[in-house]
Amino acid sequence: MKMVLGRASAAALAAMLLMAMPQAAMAQKKGKAAAAPSFKFSKPVQSLLAQAQKAQQAGDGAGALALLQQAEALPNKNADDVYMINMMSLNAAITLKDNALIEKSLEGALASGRLPQEEEIKFRRNLGAMALQRNDTNKAVAEFEKLLAITPNDAEMMVEVAELQRRQGLNAKAIQTLNQAIATKAQGEQKADEAWYRRALAIAYDAKLPAETVSTSEALVRAYPNGTNWRDVLIIYRDNAKLDDQGNLDVLRLMRQNNALAGERDYAEYAETAAIRGLPGEAKAVLDEGIAKGALQAGKPLVKELAASVSPKIASDKASLPGLERESNAAKNGRMALATADAHLGYGNYAKAADLYKLALQKGSVDSALVNTRLGLALAKTGNKEGADTAFKAVAGAPRDQLSRFYQIWLEQQL
Repeated sequence: MKMVLGRASAAALAAMLLMAMPQAAMAQKKGKAAAAPSFKFSKPVQSLLAQAQKAQQAGDGAGALALLQQAEALPNKNADDVYMINMMSLNAAITLKDNALIEKSLEGALASGRLPQEEEIKFRRNLGAMALQRNDTNKAVAEFEKLLAITPNDAEMMVEVAELQRRQGLNAKAIQTLNQAIATKAQGEQKADEAWYRRALAIAYDAKLPAETVSTSEALVRAYPNGTNWRDVLIIYRDNAKLDDQGNLDVLRLMRQNNALAGERDYAEYAETAAIRGLPGEAKAVLDEGIAKGALQAGKPLVKELAASVSPKIASDKASLPGLERESNAAKNGRMALATADAHLGYGNYAKAADLYKLALQKGSVDSALVNTRLGLALAKTGNKEGADTAFKAVAGAPRDQLSRFYQIWLEQQL
């Protein structure tokens, strides 16, 4: 995580502010023109401030600090007294390299109520950064949350706060803050960084927050629908859903549609799963694609074995399809229509597959969630987005309802 400011930055900022302000205040007392705000000090405090200033100018930081501590101990101080005591104490603390006093002085200046907002922002940033340096996460979060109240459109600060909230174990809150940062960017007609979406998903997944894992997964692939993100999201979904071979096959199909199959393992698993389900045409197509993309090596034993298993079956499988279609129409239930539709889907005969999936639903005795998932894919591949959307939305019941929502996101992204 990128921190806001470091120790040196805190010192530099304070020094920059303090070099002029006490001197400007004293100049007003002598009637000299000054651009600084007007201050009205109580007489006892004013005397000690003047002495402390002389000590600071002489390089006597310890002497200046002793005088300021006397001023701080006085009763009935007004806001200007408190402000200037702390500002000059800050100068002394920087000279003495006393980080604890730097923090105390920053807090005292803030408590005076005399800091303009732009300076309050700087001071609170430094307080938060110094708290982080000593691993006081609670203090850092408190300061940065105050900053967000002042600058509610600071999306980058929200991201930093979210990381601190995660450190506190407030994982759901951290995700909410990241979502707020993303929404803030959108309101400004800007796109949030991909890393913000991925971080939200990582927090949700690591913390085992099911609802947040789903919502952050969907948000990631909506905003950044690249192959890496689709693969990560679908693998997380598959692992959590504990799918059977049929469900796993439909996940792999969606990965393929999003160019999310990566390496030998994915392509080999897809081809083997399709082969087990009696879909030699789809298995061979996946093997060929994996070889063409360099993910599979044709000479490897695993690839050779799979190809040798499915290739001889393709001709007879294709030849059987017309007869299977007739049997599907004559059957009392939709199981034959479903099996035949799956074969056509594997061969890329999407219109024929869609018709048979519809027949399977009409005849019944099939898993309607499974059939509608595949009907949606077949219709989408024919260019019928409206029909595909209707089919996907008809999928009900876990775990396929979530898979269907991922298919819907993919469908929305098709031209």
